[in-house]
Amino acid sequence: MRELDTAGFVAFFQALWGKPPFAWQRELASRVIENAAAPWPQAIALPTAAGKTACMDIAVYALAAQAGRLVEGQPFTAPRRIFFVVDRRVIVDEAYERARALAGKLRDAQDGIVKEVADRLRRLSDGNIPLAAYQLRGGMVRSEAWAKSPTQPMIVASTVDQLGSRLLFRAYGPGTGMRPVHAGLVGNDSLILLDEAHCALPFLETLQAVKRYRSWAEVPLPSPFQVTVMSATPPETDDVFRDKSGEGRDREHPLGRRQLAEKSARLVVAEEARGKKPEVVKEAIADKLVEQALKLVKEWNQPAVTTQPDLFTQPYAGMPAVVLFCNRVDIARNAHRLLEQHGEHAILLTGRMRPIDKDDTVDGELAELSAEQSAVRRLDQPRFVVATQTLEVGANLDFDLLVTECASLDALRQRFGRLNRMGRDIQAQAVIVARADQVANSDDDPVYGAALANTWKWLKEQAGSNDVIDFGIAAIDPRLPVGTDLAALNAPTAHAPVMLPAHVDALAQTAPEPLPSPDVALFLHGPKSGPADVQVCWRADLTGDERAWEEAVSLCPPATPECLSVPFVQMRRWLAGDGTQAGADVEGEAGEEETAGDGKAPQRRVVRWRGRDDVRILEDAADLRPGDVLVIPASQKGWDELATLGSDPVPDWGDRAQAMMRGKAMLRLHPELLKQWLEQWPECEALGRLRALAEIGPERLDDDPEALAEDLKSALSDWSADLNGPRWDWLKSVADSLAKDKKLARNITAHATGGLLLTGSRRLPLQDLEDARFSDEDDVASSGNFRSLLLEPMEDGKCHLDGVAEYAACHARQCGLSADLEKLLEAAGRGHDLGKADPRFQAWLKGGNPWARGPLLAKSDGMKQSREESRKARERASYPKGGRHELLSVRLLESIPDALPKDEALRDLLLHLIESHHGHCRPFAPVVEDSAPAQVSVDFAGKTYVASSATGMERLDAGPAERYWRLTRRYGWWGLAWLEAMLRLADHRRSEWEEMQAKEVDRG
Repeated sequence: MRELDTAGFVAFFQALWGKPPFAWQRELASRVIENAAAPWPQAIALPTAAGKTACMDIAVYALAAQAGRLVEGQPFTAPRRIFFVVDRRVIVDEAYERARALAGKLRDAQDGIVKEVADRLRRLSDGNIPLAAYQLRGGMVRSEAWAKSPTQPMIVASTVDQLGSRLLFRAYGPGTGMRPVHAGLVGNDSLILLDEAHCALPFLETLQAVKRYRSWAEVPLPSPFQVTVMSATPPETDDVFRDKSGEGRDREHPLGRRQLAEKSARLVVAEEARGKKPEVVKEAIADKLVEQALKLVKEWNQPAVTTQPDLFTQPYAGMPAVVLFCNRVDIARNAHRLLEQHGEHAILLTGRMRPIDKDDTVDGELAELSAEQSAVRRLDQPRFVVATQTLEVGANLDFDLLVTECASLDALRQRFGRLNRMGRDIQAQAVIVARADQVANSDDDPVYGAALANTWKWLKEQAGSNDVIDFGIAAIDPRLPVGTDLAALNAPTAHAPVMLPAHVDALAQTAPEPLPSPDVALFLHGPKSGPADVQVCWRADLTGDERAWEEAVSLCPPATPECLSVPFVQMRRWLAGDGTQAGADVEGEAGEEETAGDGKAPQRRVVRWRGRDDVRILEDAADLRPGDVLVIPASQKGWDELATLGSDPVPDWGDRAQAMMRGKAMLRLHPELLKQWLEQWPECEALGRLRALAEIGPERLDDDPEALAEDLKSALSDWSADLNGPRWDWLKSVADSLAKDKKLARNITAHATGGLLLTGSRRLPLQDLEDARFSDEDDVASSGNFRSLLLEPMEDGKCHLDGVAEYAACHARQCGLSADLEKLLEAAGRGHDLGKADPRFQAWLKGGNPWARGPLLAKSDGMKQSREESRKARERASYPKGGRHELLSVRLLESIPDALPKDEALRDLLLHLIESHHGHCRPFAPVVEDSAPAQVSVDFAGKTYVASSATGMERLDAGPAERYWRLTRRYGWWGLAWLEAMLRLADHRRSEWEEMQAKEVDRG
């Protein structure tokens, strides 16, 4: 295997993007590849539009360069997981788009240097994908596709909240079971690239503390953890990488054109934007922003004064693209409304958009505004984009004109990075508008504080008598103050609390979570930050009897693409019926004092989703917690106070989200959903048939499900023929899949609030990359569309336990663990599910039939999907509510002490990995009320294991807690979580393989 060096990186970059890397990119690549002791600098100082996302290319190439070390048994210093982190609710994620493009090029490479890099990356993984690309934006349960393998090379674009909460064992979102897995994956084998880190100083300090505490272990595990900040104004540190090439000042070089481009900005005061009435002030500032934007458009293509006449020589054809930056969401909404009243084509972009709506907007409305298209686009009318902080970072868009509210200097520099981003030969014009009541004093501004007024004063000093300043990179940089003078102009940042070992001890306890428990928001955003957001989605099938809403949500769980973030305090006030004000689009914004949640029932009824086993109507706003997921009836009024959704009634995208996130064909034939479709296709005869079938379907389902399925498939096939256009590709794919599904009759369920639910048994061909098919939620109920044999061989000659053991050993080996730990993980995989031999558990898997015979199952295709049907089957089988097979697995193994490792530390680890493989026993085991315990016997590996299902593991002296703390001290907080992740993800991947094999058999 030949060595990959810096020259190879240049060829790699050229082959990927059709152009050579910038000089600074070559220099950084050389350092990362050749400096094994400290490959990444602590900070990278670069201005906007300098190509910082290429750091991902460098990290991937460096990882491939070390692939040979795995075979040679040498230590690995290049991390597999590359996290690109921002502190904004971004709309256009340049980092993710580049990562996805890079992953696609590596996957499809046929020859040359790109193929060589791809092949090396494949050697590091347990699959065929050289590189995966993901986003961490929502955190819904079972949408964590990034967390499916400890060995898969990947790039993850994330926000501070989503990555930081996972690193600190408190992953925002429903359910707690996967928290240790997430912490283990983020805290090991990881490179964290923190973009514009001056905005995320508390998180940077927390990362530095975590890096220090990772070494607190008796036996540290071999795994890199590196942190690099990227900013035009990085924090003070000894190791700062800078571009020393001079390309940024060369007008003939692409980087020079970007940095030398003139960006003339006029300073304007909105005199009417003053006073004590917030709504009047917000309307006045929005009016001034729109007035200035229309004025710039009127002046477009007219001769203008420029300080660099030799730089701009070519006329620009076409109408301009104009961006308006607003500091608050409600001001952005006002400005958008005013532009539409003027008859202009305007797009509103805020962080309060569902990812599905955002994608529709980006793919449709913003495609022409991308930086790559800016040199050739020709707009036939002005295109206005009204945005919040969500476009400050991560957006590779290029505008011709810009109008912005005054903000802190660092925020303005980011905003001006979207103006003539590529350094085209145009006269880019801008206006900075200040509220009259913030010109002298802005201390009360919730986002920028005193920095806003300080920045305005500094701008006035720099502009002189004509109130015009050149905001181009090369023009503004020499004028910048330094030290405390510069800090006074930047957005206020607070230091994170000092993280103590006691904090980490408390955070690492995930099941049960201790009370009190540290608030991770303080470590992510500082002491003045507000709580984490909540996630919100809308569903049209929450109608009728509220008692059925919980079941309706469980049948079609919330998924990331349909959920948007809402600040915690704002959500509480909305639930209470109080007026809400939409704030800024930054994470961790300081929350206003809470007034809601005093024990009264919310005036607005919603369902809180924390996973399949914790879904309920929210009876008290005080029960709302940061990171919760709320499902709101689509008929509920007041949605416009929370979100930018664009239509009334709110479209229900639940089925679409299932297809996008989970590759699952699901269709709710509910009266309100059918009404939504009939409004789109009023003349569709097939939809009329589906509506009729949905009305009588629940009665026919008991009598003749096969005949009902055939009628549904016929109607779905005819409907699919009418579905045209890219917007409905997902629906056509779902309808086609269901119409061709041979097992549809078995997967029709009466919907809890009316109509039918159809679920496909086959995976949809929609996604570029695999998602996370399995999680603990699936496995707790052990349900699926396939059978998995616990002890008897399947298609590959292995039973479920042997298959998991093989995956676990592979994970350990690929991650460079010792031979002892590899053997230990293999043994844990082989014994983890022995407790499923409980006859009552087997009866539950077989539909609740205690007399059913056949081989022992790990999973069953006989389990129904609804919570109610699953509960009835469990009760018929007499299996205890909340029963934990993993606890019984431990007792069974303990019944033959000689079969356990002789070494005490390894014995502890074996039992802990098994008892924690669904997230429990960190540190205490759950209480299981088993009124009629069973004596369980299982023959395995030539031995007979016997134990009572009344395990007694919930006792404080039963062993799990002591094991947990001994192992935490031995391997460290994040080391133990990493070991747990290797076994648990092995279980998930084996189940995924078994499902795919079952579907291959069905197709055959």
